[in-house]
Amino acid sequence: MSSEKPFWEGKTCEEMANLHVKVTFVTGAVLTGITDCSGHIRRSRNGSVVPISANRGAERFVPYRDIESIELLDDPEYERIDDIHDVCKGDIFVATNGNRFSVATVDDDGKTDSTLAVLIQAENPYFHAWMFNSNFAYALRPKPKLPDHDGLWFDKDNAIWQVCDHQAVPVYDDADEWGLQREIFSVSQLVQYAPFRPAKAVEA
Repeated sequence: MSSEKPFWEGKTCEEMANLHVKVTFVTGAVLTGITDCSGHIRRSRNGSVVPISANRGAERFVPYRDIESIELLDDPEYERIDDIHDVCKGDIFVATNGNRFSVATVDDDGKTDSTLAVLIQAENPYFHAWMFNSNFAYALRPKPKLPDHDGLWFDKDNAIWQVCDHQAVPVYDDADEWGLQREIFSVSQLVQYAPFRPAKAVEA
């Protein structure tokens, strides 16, 4: 399957909202920012904007003629995967033209030039298509949510961790008395226990 359409084609301005994009103008100027539902990129919190679409709202997104290209930028919440053989079901397939699809199936036997099948319609999980490997630019995988500040945190199994200065220790209840195990982890070592969520004092 091959598609040369840009990722924004056929979308409304509302569907294009809240995307981190890079806009290159024919003059060579470059602008990056977050889109809104009016076809703008917001420059400041006080409402200053740069329009990049001639339409707005529920109308089709149509870039102004002085725009050469619009590219999606990687989200810092995602890990970039450049090797197609490392891609897993649930990752985001990023095509060479910038379009993105959720990976539905992986067939990495090396016998075909289509390793990944992607969802074409998000509302229909059974409607997917195989993508040619030549269309693969890279993939994105959501980074696990790790503790990002000091305090108490619940892990995926609702176990409690005490985090302080980028280090974490698991907390356990021993005969109705709270204590700390001796083993200390760095926060970066907690991936297998992710995702984490802050523990409110009343929960802990």
